[in-house]
Amino acid sequence: MSEETMAAQRAEDADLDVLGEVVEPEKDKYLIFLSGGIYYGVDTKYIKEMITQWETSITWLPMLPPHVKGVINLRGGVVPIVDFRLLMGQIPGDKFCTVILDMGGVQIGILVDEVDQTVDIDPRAVLPVPYQSGVETQKMVTGMYSLPDSGKTLMVLDCTQLLQGH
Repeated sequence: MSEETMAAQRAEDADLDVLGEVVEPEKDKYLIFLSGGIYYGVDTKYIKEMITQWETSITWLPMLPPHVKGVINLRGGVVPIVDFRLLMGQIPGDKFCTVILDMGGVQIGILVDEVDQTVDIDPRAVLPVPYQSGVETQKMVTGMYSLPDSGKTLMVLDCTQLLQGH
């Protein structure tokens, strides 16, 4: 291995650039929301908008899974709405806010209890979720992260799993 390659590797390991200057690690921005007493984080690159409970008029459709509450008309487009509590095996609540997600042009809305804040998270600080036998919704969560200032632990949500029919 060349001297330059070894210096670059040491710099990478220590979050230093080749000139020895400290480099800020890349962070992803996450929206934190509360559902059933559990904090979840979703990458903001998927967030299109948030709608309050009073602005959401959900049209029920027959023959949908129980966690799909129906659809809404969002500026002429039809967006399916998923009750996140039901999806995660919890009892539905009476107050909610709708978070509209956009994954490559496919939109889906999730009903959450409340939106908390946005935070920057270093992807290297996200820990794996302990395995639980028989928990189907565990596929929805890709990791766990402890918020340094609040003591809260949040579950990192994999938005693409919402489209897989879980």
